Amino acid sequence: MIDDYLAKTDSRTLMSGVALMAVLLCAVQALYLLWPQWQRLEQVGETHKMLTRVNASGQGLSQQLARIKEEVTTLSRSLHGDMAELPAKQMESYIIGRLQSVSWKTHVDLISIKPGVGQKVQMFQEGLFDVQLRASYHDFVAWLKRIEDELGFIVVKKYHISPFDQALTDATLNIRLTMVAYRMVNG
Repeated sequence: MIDDYLAKTDSRTLMSGVALMAVLLCAVQALYLLWPQWQRLEQVGETHKMLTRVNASGQGLSQQLARIKEEVTTLSRSLHGDMAELPAKQMESYIIGRLQSVSWKTHVDLISIKPGVGQKVQMFQEGLFDVQLRASYHDFVAWLKRIEDELGFIVVKKYHISPFDQALTDATLNIRLTMVAYRMVNG
């Protein structure tokens, strides 16, 4: 069958078909083999240009390290606020004082705070605070907002809310929270 087709077909048509197949094979090879290499070469060229610009700008490695250290210090301050350099026990006292201050300002009864130590999460140590409050719903929401504003680095890990009066004649709530403050540990 193929022999009959080849015998009937003009030799120029056959040569054109073979040439077309060779061109397609070269195109496929260029597409799948050469194109990724070309893109990689362009990336290397861009990296070289960027490194040349950095070198030409005179911004050495020591200057970049100093800038990065300054950024880390700034981020640490924004993460820990005024207590960035406090020892662990003073950090507890600071947080307890802020919780009490916010409670007074938002008309929330702070019943108790029990500090504890949580788990180590990557390079941070958890400082746990079991907090018991009594407040109306709206005062509690205002308290949470104020805590977020003043102690943005502290999060609520667990909570339990129940009515203060089981007869539901009073809108006051009993609230138990486990709040967590994260402190960076060295090593």
